[in-house]
Amino acid sequence: MADSSRKSVLPTQQESFGQVALRGSAWNLAQWVLNKFLTSAAILVIAYFLSPSEYGVGVQALATFSVATFLQPLTVGDVLIAHPRRFAMLAKSASGLAMIIGCCMAVMTLVSIPIALYFYDEFPPLWLGGLLAVLAIRPILEARLMLPLSALRLGLAYRRMAMIDGLVQMGATLLSVATAMLGGRAASLVVPQVVAVAARGVCYHREVDRSSLDRFDTRVAGFLFRSFAKAASAQYIHNVIVMLEVLVLGIVSGSFETGLFGFVYTIASQANSIIAFQLGVVLQPIFGRLQDDPERQVAGFLKSQRVLSAVCVPISFAQAILAEPLFRLLLDEKWQPAIPVFQVISVMQAFTFAAGPSMSCLRAQRRFGTFLVWQIVQFVVSCPIYWFGAKQSGALGIAIASASVWAISTPLVVWLCTRSSPKAHGFESLAIFVRPWLVCVPIFGGAYLLVRLLCEHGDAGSIASLVVVGPATALVAIWVMRWTHADIRTTLDGVLASTAAKLRRRG
Repeated sequence: MADSSRKSVLPTQQESFGQVALRGSAWNLAQWVLNKFLTSAAILVIAYFLSPSEYGVGVQALATFSVATFLQPLTVGDVLIAHPRRFAMLAKSASGLAMIIGCCMAVMTLVSIPIALYFYDEFPPLWLGGLLAVLAIRPILEARLMLPLSALRLGLAYRRMAMIDGLVQMGATLLSVATAMLGGRAASLVVPQVVAVAARGVCYHREVDRSSLDRFDTRVAGFLFRSFAKAASAQYIHNVIVMLEVLVLGIVSGSFETGLFGFVYTIASQANSIIAFQLGVVLQPIFGRLQDDPERQVAGFLKSQRVLSAVCVPISFAQAILAEPLFRLLLDEKWQPAIPVFQVISVMQAFTFAAGPSMSCLRAQRRFGTFLVWQIVQFVVSCPIYWFGAKQSGALGIAIASASVWAISTPLVVWLCTRSSPKAHGFESLAIFVRPWLVCVPIFGGAYLLVRLLCEHGDAGSIASLVVVGPATALVAIWVMRWTHADIRTTLDGVLASTAAKLRRRG
């Protein structure tokens, strides 16, 4: 698929898939770090121009869109990558299938508008309906994006992907800020996302040679659809679960509580969700190449999760203890009720980091049925718990309910991923979560008391907490985590050595 004139990105004999994964993660992480500062600042600027209720309209439109689009065109790419040896033969049929699905989902989004306006009658109908009409374009754009994105992922072209995604994300962030400043209100959360998908599609199509594709074949498309149906159903339920808190809050508590939850979730999930998602993008095609060696596949999966836990859990705890100084220094009074919600969602991230790579592993194993059952069970369990939490305490109640569900769900799915191995890995799966909590609870417990003491001294204490205490405590926790397992130590040391070598060369 990739242009033969470009340098191959497949691993050489001297380079393992693990090294490729590490390199790919590094490129994705580099573009994320660059955009992280810009995105974080942009969220705060947007919060200045938007009220919680206006923010609630935006996230409610996105949540409704996730319910309306029950088939995701990009999921066709996951099925395609699961057949790496037949990629070229299946590609054209997969692309046609994705476009058919995209057009159908565009129609479904438009059909959902009157239904959404009926259930969410407290939301301004022109805004909610208009934003859903804009979002109807997105499935068609994702259908065009599917094939070039899949080709680059299968070719392990992470450097090119990172450069494109980084620039597009930066442009979307700036567009969000400009839209909010010009009075776009809830549109500043929705329109830039649609524009970003279109921009990614244009850039990716320029990176891929499509001259060798076979013609569209209805029989091949039917074969792909049978696998896609399970994968898409599971992905759909997952998308609904991710937005379920917003969907429930919109009905039970109205736009204000919905806006509070949506805003703090966006901030709290920034770090871990992007790291975990990007690693999942890197890992799935690599796992797919290891289908004939399930033990090696599971060992690589567990290693990636151990390394993720060593970084993501300390970041989650750091966010939780810094909530009060962060909100009081940088946000208006209208957002102060969201402080405890932010703390709960931050702690929840100490579990949800494992979801993205786990889903990638199940897809690579072609265990779409297992993926589907896991998501159905979580959805059925979540609905009554979320409803009860929203009824009791609004955004805070549903945040606690959500954290409780994910604390059980993610260790379960990590264990499910290891079931393809002939060996038992139950203890290793549980240790991914237990080990970092045993390290972080005492370290961050002491840091939290110090932050509370510093905050009593006004803005100076809050600044000291954000600039010194939080980062220092997170680094100490990660350093301690480095000694809890050889995989973590080897990987972190390798990243540090590689970074130092590049700095020396540039110096």
